[in-house]
Amino acid sequence: MQVRINRKKYNVYAFDIETHNDEESIKKRETSMWLGCLIDENNKIDDEASYLYSMEEVFNKLEALSNPKRKHGEKKKPCKNIVVYVYNLSFEWSFMVPYMLENGFTFKAIIEDDDEYVFNTISTHSVSSVWNINIKFSANSGNIIFRDLAKIYGGGLRNVAQAFNLPTQKGEIDYRLNRLHNHIVTKEEKEYCFKDTRIIIDILSIMQAKGDRYFFNSMSMASYSMRMMIKYGWPRTTKPYAKYRELYPELKEEETAFLRNAVSGGITYAPERWQFKDIKHDIICIDKNSMHPSSAYFNKFAWGYGEYKTGRPFDYANYSNCCHVRVSYAGVKLHSVIKLIGIPYVDDFELTLWDFEIETMKKCYDNLEIEYIDYYRYRKKPLIWRRYYAHCYYARLEAKERGDDFNVLYYKLLMNSSYGKSLEKAHISIFENYIDDDGIITSKTINKNKPSYLNDEEWNSKMINAKYTYLPYGSQIPAYSRCDLIETALKISPDGSKIVYFDTDSIFFIKDDETMANFEKYVNKRNFLGGWKIDKVIERAQFTAPKRYKYKDSKGTHIKAGGINFTKYISDRAKEKGITEIEDINKFINDYQFEYNEVNIVSSIWQVQRAYRVRGGTIIEFQDKEMSVPKKYKEIFENNFENE
Repeated sequence: MQVRINRKKYNVYAFDIETHNDEESIKKRETSMWLGCLIDENNKIDDEASYLYSMEEVFNKLEALSNPKRKHGEKKKPCKNIVVYVYNLSFEWSFMVPYMLENGFTFKAIIEDDDEYVFNTISTHSVSSVWNINIKFSANSGNIIFRDLAKIYGGGLRNVAQAFNLPTQKGEIDYRLNRLHNHIVTKEEKEYCFKDTRIIIDILSIMQAKGDRYFFNSMSMASYSMRMMIKYGWPRTTKPYAKYRELYPELKEEETAFLRNAVSGGITYAPERWQFKDIKHDIICIDKNSMHPSSAYFNKFAWGYGEYKTGRPFDYANYSNCCHVRVSYAGVKLHSVIKLIGIPYVDDFELTLWDFEIETMKKCYDNLEIEYIDYYRYRKKPLIWRRYYAHCYYARLEAKERGDDFNVLYYKLLMNSSYGKSLEKAHISIFENYIDDDGIITSKTINKNKPSYLNDEEWNSKMINAKYTYLPYGSQIPAYSRCDLIETALKISPDGSKIVYFDTDSIFFIKDDETMANFEKYVNKRNFLGGWKIDKVIERAQFTAPKRYKYKDSKGTHIKAGGINFTKYISDRAKEKGITEIEDINKFINDYQFEYNEVNIVSSIWQVQRAYRVRGGTIIEFQDKEMSVPKKYKEIFENNFENE
């Protein structure tokens, strides 16, 4: 398989390794690989050349692939550039860096054609996330790029494979088995590693068959979706990014700092009157079809440079106004502002928010008083690419009708991933990955220097804005979503008393004659952007904190616990029942049904998997994770839970 990245041809490979994760390695805090696959679409499962057993073999193969010899009779020079896709690249990279630094590789921010044994990365400081790696062996060798497929298709490799209608393996290998001493790799272990790596190749083959040049030039689903979206908005231009920047320019530092205060995400909380309570009453959960894409499709958004003003805005019809205000209120129906959640009353609380958010606040807070300090105003109009969201929505509906799980996932990701790039902060530093005195991967921070082709003003702008940054519309999209969520809830329960939980694009409310009549009468239920639908009917529920709740419906008990998946707990239950085979344990985990009172989501401790760095790479181990009552909710807990 061959693709073009930045106009150069690259041969495509996939890479995966199996590593020591046994009790001895955990105790020594040291690990390494014992098996790996670096393959393309031509490698076979029964071919020994598909397998590697040490990091030295990995780099020997990489060097050979990036410096291929022309075979006898070949007219064209072989392609010497390779791109290697990995699922969760930061894991593999933690094993690669120690070998590279021990064998003469050095970090270089900008790699040139004549460089030898150099590398650079795009990563976080802790190297917990790695988007891109560049490696070069010599002046004669090609470019080697590593990319993380999980940054484009997240959610776990098996789940992604199922969406692509690819076969997944049922079994697993024993990750706790000690393979440190004279272990002979079995046929089953090799096949397991190969099949996981082959899934990556199959996914990439499907994307290549789409003929989509943006996919292989993108490091994340967000950047991929942004490219697609902008091209949709300006289909006839050869330079869509230039058109984008004409309409959504790079803003100066003072304006950017002002707008940053208006950036917030989705609303997720339980109103105080219901938090911690064991609700033994029917509850309806409704979901909105594609919340943020709906907001982007239906509303008008800021564009251009803002005008700074003091006092109160006066023109709401022609302008979007980002306002710096002081608010006071005496009571709350429902919170519409994230910074105010958990605060029953305030005096002179400073906020920065959009003018339409203030209109929603007036419906939510009792005796609301607002003092306007200053604001930026922007001309407004619909997003140029608004129909992109409708296109993706209809394509996803059609994919659902024909049972095409791949395109269901594909168009969902395209719709939901793009707007975050407009909120991205400038990348003002380079992180040089290295190994510290304990043998653990981390980074040194290197500040970027101004290139000679930029003047001071252009460079200052680059220090504030990333490629697609434009905070006005980027902050307005989730703001419109928050307002729609709260105002829909108030249509169902005008005083807010029957709303029990919000979760970004979902509303949970008490089912009775009033709420159901209001839902039927006032809520849009069209199967399109902006429409709502009943997702589930709940018999009993408890909501204790954002992303932490449990409920019982006709299908059983369901628990969401903010990062706790209970796998270890259920696995231990299986072993207590005498189940020992890995495949049988996995089936037990998949089929397991909780009793409603089995999990205390108010206060309890559970073992969860944790990945941490050690000498040589990364180890995955179980650690205790506690669910407890956050300090800000102590008083609510005492009133609602202890007094039940």
